[in-house]
Amino acid sequence: MARIYLQPDRVAPLAELARELGIDAGGVTREADRLEDAGLIRSERIGRQRLLHANHESPFFDELYGLLLKAFGPVAELAPVLGGVAGVQRAVIFGSWADRYAGNPGPAPADIDVMVIGTPERSEIARAARALTERLGREVNITIVSAARWDEAADGVIRQAQSGELIELELGHGE
Repeated sequence: MARIYLQPDRVAPLAELARELGIDAGGVTREADRLEDAGLIRSERIGRQRLLHANHESPFFDELYGLLLKAFGPVAELAPVLGGVAGVQRAVIFGSWADRYAGNPGPAPADIDVMVIGTPERSEIARAARALTERLGREVNITIVSAARWDEAADGVIRQAQSGELIELELGHGE
């Protein structure tokens, strides 16, 4: 299931949201009404379609968005997928997504940058990146480096990644 609710600038038609969540449209309508009454979302009608928007002006927006991102976002999705790929010893999220996750101010990230440390098959990582991009609704860019290259930090992209926020993924295996 794509995480359309984790894309704060997305406009979601109510009917599409109901389909994606597997909930009847009446149930989604009732919940949307409650969220709108609480000031968490805004809606507008275009013809017969009701479009839902996150209310960025809500005093709760930043905290709720951060909580959803941590509970259901890329960390929760990436770890089990990458942990299932042979040869992946470690994986970290870096760049703008890691910065926002850590609470640093800035615009919503357009993509998710991941550094995979180990010796996985490139084709397996490419398949994982495509599946994760589809599931998260946001481009997932995965860079593979050996453990030695990561430890040496001899090239620019590794030094840059290591100098910023890093979100270590709990892969659930003991390689």
